[in-house]
Amino acid sequence: MAFNVLMGMQVFAKVVELKSFAKAADKLDMSRGMASRYVGQVEEHLGVRLINRTTRHLSLTEAGIAYYEKAVQILALVSETENMAASDVAAPRGTLRITSSQAFGGSLLGEVMSAYLKQNPEVKIRSFLCERMVDLVDEGYDLALRVADSLPPGLIARPFTTIRMVVCAAPEYLQRHGTPTHPSELASHNSLNFADSEIDKEWTFKRNGESLGIKLQGNFFANNGNILCNAAVDGLGIIYQPTFLVHEHLRSGRLVRLFADWQTDEMKAYIVYPNRKFLLPKVRTFIDFIVDYFDPVPFWDEGIISPAGQE
Repeated sequence: MAFNVLMGMQVFAKVVELKSFAKAADKLDMSRGMASRYVGQVEEHLGVRLINRTTRHLSLTEAGIAYYEKAVQILALVSETENMAASDVAAPRGTLRITSSQAFGGSLLGEVMSAYLKQNPEVKIRSFLCERMVDLVDEGYDLALRVADSLPPGLIARPFTTIRMVVCAAPEYLQRHGTPTHPSELASHNSLNFADSEIDKEWTFKRNGESLGIKLQGNFFANNGNILCNAAVDGLGIIYQPTFLVHEHLRSGRLVRLFADWQTDEMKAYIVYPNRKFLLPKVRTFIDFIVDYFDPVPFWDEGIISPAGQE
């Protein structure tokens, strides 16, 4: 008959320690008969007698002595393991594996991770930035930061801020090619586009019920937003990029925002993770930290985007 080997080992060790079935049973909050049955089941399972019993005295057999020595070590290891697991539930520690896009992660994740690690020194972070959609489960990541209109099913996604797109160009470019005053004029300008992105096949604008989709032409493509921003600063063309990438250029005057009175694309930034159950402290605390770190109107939009979303 199946029985709890670990419980039998614990009862046996307590009987030996207290030299009494009755005292061991009281200590373990069970009947004397139950304590005796557990020890009997251990002996039957092993096929050897561990304790010689008389009405007045208990003594260990040679096998019992050897079993007791090992049992004490095993029970101590079990207790240590349980304490370690309980400690992990209570405090964030261990390695946190995070993935994000090169643009968003490269621009903002560094300062967020630094701030988090200052508060949680027992956590280590490994980050991986790429433009492909990483499979969190198959590739062993704890969470991802993603900017998207929608996300694949099967993941938990918690939004933490809004990402807004703006159109901008360098003063040098505008002096040479003129400043467009209506989105329709973009068709005659050089656009700098994100390679293989749906958003850059057509730039969309809305205002007062009017909706425009502008087909683009350009001579420069890249799969990294920072490269496109640098090209725009150099006067090569017009870009349609998120404010977290261009806000410093806009404030310094290296880039000029166009069409501020038109509504452009907005997307949510999500922190994504595989399962909401039994989150380790390192994951749970980082999620909460991210949500608290960013305001609905993030710092990079201050002075560029109005609280309502557009100026």
